[in-house]
Amino acid sequence: MRIFNAAAAGLIVALLLYFLVSLGNIKAAFYFFLAGWVIFAFIFNRRAESIRKIWARACLTAAVECLIIPVAALILPFFYGQQSVQAARQGALAAGQTFGSAIGGGIINMLTGYAGILIGFVLLATAYFSLKPVRRRR
Repeated sequence: MRIFNAAAAGLIVALLLYFLVSLGNIKAAFYFFLAGWVIFAFIFNRRAESIRKIWARACLTAAVECLIIPVAALILPFFYGQQSVQAARQGALAAGQTFGSAIGGGIINMLTGYAGILIGFVLLATAYFSLKPVRRRR
């Protein structure tokens, strides 16, 4: 049962890695997904005494990936953001389209940043409470 849970947790974390890598390079994202699934499933299952430990590791890894989303949302427009602006300049209403694409990109960056931070903190709290030893009453 531990192997199945490690594979399921690896699949979820690899899917988050796929989304993160696809922000920068869509062609290499599928290979990162496959390699990430195998590597994360192996790491999660290695020396895990219980299923709780596997899912706690998966929550920690997913939290780190979710907290990287705002950083990627801030950095990637410097490299890829100009493509949408340059494509908008070719139309008849170039100024309006450029302004609209800049505002739309800013709103999307803000929303993904806040969502990444929120989900990251929720996953960190989940991992903390699942790894915290249970206190027994005497």
